[in-house]
Amino acid sequence: MPVLIGIPVLLLSLVIQTTAFSRLPLLYGTADIVMLVILAWMLNERVKHGWEWVLMAGIMVSFVSALPFFTPLWGYLAAAGLSFWLKKRIWQSPVLAMLVSTFIGTMIMLLLSMVVLQINGSAISTKEAFNLVILPSLLWNLILSIPVYSIINELVDWVYPDEVNV
Repeated sequence: MPVLIGIPVLLLSLVIQTTAFSRLPLLYGTADIVMLVILAWMLNERVKHGWEWVLMAGIMVSFVSALPFFTPLWGYLAAAGLSFWLKKRIWQSPVLAMLVSTFIGTMIMLLLSMVVLQINGSAISTKEAFNLVILPSLLWNLILSIPVYSIINELVDWVYPDEVNV
């Protein structure tokens, strides 16, 4: 059931990302709501089907993105792997783990995108990409990470209810 819930949740976050947040750029940077959703999902202790969500999100974003196909998938896999590692090894504070995952995941996604676009012949310089796209996107994602984390935690509570002893 959690995998089936992932489809509408990820589709809704993709629609919000491509319609609302793509129209609200900060310089040239936009928020990556789909990445924030999968990071928040992966950081929850009760989640057992996180990697399926990451694969679905990567494939969905690959279809609507102007990036070469499967570039978002590899970025999301790397970001989710980091959040999974943080959940298992480092912190007991999930909000701090969400902020660190958002920071590093955004850097992974955008640096991977920049490298792929430069290999494909994009004329943007590294300095311009960093100042006009990466830093503003990082700010957007950090601002939105805590509200997305709260919403996804509520969804996890609904999908994985606490067991009640009778």
